[in-house]
Amino acid sequence: MHDEQVKSAIGDVLTGILRQAQNELQTMTQEDLEKFWFFQEQEYASPAQRTYEFFKCLELYRSQCRRWEELHHGSCCVVERVRDTYLMPKIQKFLQ
Repeated sequence: MHDEQVKSAIGDVLTGILRQAQNELQTMTQEDLEKFWFFQEQEYASPAQRTYEFFKCLELYRSQCRRWEELHHGSCCVVERVRDTYLMPKIQKFLQ
């Protein structure tokens, strides 16, 4: 294959991956977003380590929820919707 053909093939693969991810989010319900919440309490970890792990999971979850919200409800007030609907309940549960 020539360089241009390789670049084109790679571009096609990446475009396909992104399109598939977009289609998956489009067909998901709001409740389906829970599958992106990966945090598991680790009792043996220090409070600092648990907080760090929680934050990493929260950031990943936030990005998926934001993408879903933008697809289904637009970008107006998306930050506030994601914060109030998805993130604050997770934070409140973590702090209990």
